[in-house]
Amino acid sequence: SAKGRDLFKMRFTLKRAWRLALAGVTAAALLGTAMANDDLLRIQQDPGQVAMANVNYQGWNFSPLDRINTYNVRNLQVKWTFQLGVTDSLEAPPLVVGDTMYVLTPKPNTLYAIDLVNPGVLKWSFRPDMPGLEQAKACCGAQTRGLTYAEGKLFFNTLDGQLFALDANTGEVVWHNPSVVDLSITETTTNAPLVVGDNVIIGNEGGERGVRGWVAAFDIDTGELKWKCYSTGPNDDMCITDRFQPFYAVDQVPEPGVSTWFGDSWLRGAGTAWGYFTYDPESNLFYYGTSNCGPWNADYRRDPATAPGFDEYPNKYCASLLARDATTGELVWAYSLTPQDQWDYDDIGQNFLIDLVINGELRKTLVKPARNGFFYVFDRLTGELLHEPKPYTTVTWASGFDMERGVPIINDDAVFYTDIPSPGLVCPLIAGNNWYNDAYSPVTGLVYFQAENRCARFVGIEGEYVPGESYNLTQRTDTQDGPGGWVGELQAWDPVRNEKVWGLKASIGMDNKPVMVTAGNLVFGGTDAGLFRAVDARNGEVLWTFRTGGDFRGSPISFLGPDGRQYVAVVTSRAPSDPQVGQDTAADNAARYRRAGTTLYVFGLP
Repeated sequence: SAKGRDLFKMRFTLKRAWRLALAGVTAAALLGTAMANDDLLRIQQDPGQVAMANVNYQGWNFSPLDRINTYNVRNLQVKWTFQLGVTDSLEAPPLVVGDTMYVLTPKPNTLYAIDLVNPGVLKWSFRPDMPGLEQAKACCGAQTRGLTYAEGKLFFNTLDGQLFALDANTGEVVWHNPSVVDLSITETTTNAPLVVGDNVIIGNEGGERGVRGWVAAFDIDTGELKWKCYSTGPNDDMCITDRFQPFYAVDQVPEPGVSTWFGDSWLRGAGTAWGYFTYDPESNLFYYGTSNCGPWNADYRRDPATAPGFDEYPNKYCASLLARDATTGELVWAYSLTPQDQWDYDDIGQNFLIDLVINGELRKTLVKPARNGFFYVFDRLTGELLHEPKPYTTVTWASGFDMERGVPIINDDAVFYTDIPSPGLVCPLIAGNNWYNDAYSPVTGLVYFQAENRCARFVGIEGEYVPGESYNLTQRTDTQDGPGGWVGELQAWDPVRNEKVWGLKASIGMDNKPVMVTAGNLVFGGTDAGLFRAVDARNGEVLWTFRTGGDFRGSPISFLGPDGRQYVAVVTSRAPSDPQVGQDTAADNAARYRRAGTTLYVFGLP
């Protein structure tokens, strides 16, 4: 039939596209220093397994499986479920290695190993003692964002700053570093470790409390600290050597981590690294974004006599993008995404590493739908902007870019001071696209993410730094929806043409959830109405939905079961702090679908 021929052609095209993409990744691993962890790289080349958050080193969050596709997804049904036993938001995507699924919960951090041969049967679980849990004050929940598998071990952090390596078969502790943070200042660890060679790389969290950001590497066999590099401070602290060659002159300054800060404010300047890392095996560079500047009130980070002084005090490198050598930690290039950030534009989301033909030339790019509302395409080896960044939502804090200098043009109406509010509304509010897992498909060539459209006014307040206490010193007023009649939209962007291809607006709420894409041309993710859905990756058409009755904070995954069939898994979760549903709450109100609890769903075809 014509439909059968179309299906055959689609599967042939998808498999060819995936082989080409995989060949590029494999070839890159064989070139240059090739310091990637061989075992982790091997598993990434198996389309049926998921050994790390966002699936591969390049951060694509893409499954090359296509047995579930646009033609048959309407038949998707629940195969089994698993109750995880916590009432909190779960933000860590599951892993699948061999015939086992691994799920890590928020506090109390519990790691479950679930049998896939006998689906839903528990093989083992591990819950560490967490003596520092009472001190572990984390912004925005008690979350963890994932774990990583390599060389038969599972690596993960606990909220109170412990780093573990467990035997993946038995759950026994292989090694344990009991404290990688300073709990007295409420440092915590929430991100998924990056394993490169014999390094396990993590970062810290605590930007809302004046914690200074860092990344650190630990030995894969012992857990001992190998190096630690800060986002701010003297060159030695930041691991800046003669290898530091930023592309733009504004970054080519002596001791950028000190000279671009007023006084010693860099000591409390935040720039933590609590999001996701990506890694380029060919260049041996890893990439990550840093958190908001601390405190949000920039009067504490700039000279009051010359404020705002964006050129003199851009506060490097909070709210920035950093590229480091994965073996030594040395800073190779950096870029301030939001100079002197005062609007909480953490840019800790994904940085997609994609080889793209731009203006007729094959470029090694880094693509980022940043939290500050702009869509960026960089040369990942140098930090050069390859396109002028475009807004994907309402942006009022900046009017555009000075491409010669590589800096945004900041609007005066968005700037606020102590006791002097911003004259205009600041958009986006906190984030145009937050930490949620985004996705890139080598089949469609598109990047998928949830955009937000909210605005507010800001005003600074006075205060003192107290270790371990909140250090924002800012208040928001006049919070409202952005213009255009939408507050949330699933967007698909073409990074070659630097433009939006399609958008799917939220019906209620913002739908600010993680998404995952497959070679079957499907984008999977949740909605504020409690729906898990599959969307056509080519045009945004909703093809299938399932009402879970819960919310979504962790990314879906897709995997091959021991029976050779493709499955899709997702966890529904919510913390118990949401408003209760009243008698007068509308039937379609998002609050009706935000019940405390955590359930793993696994879907498959009949």
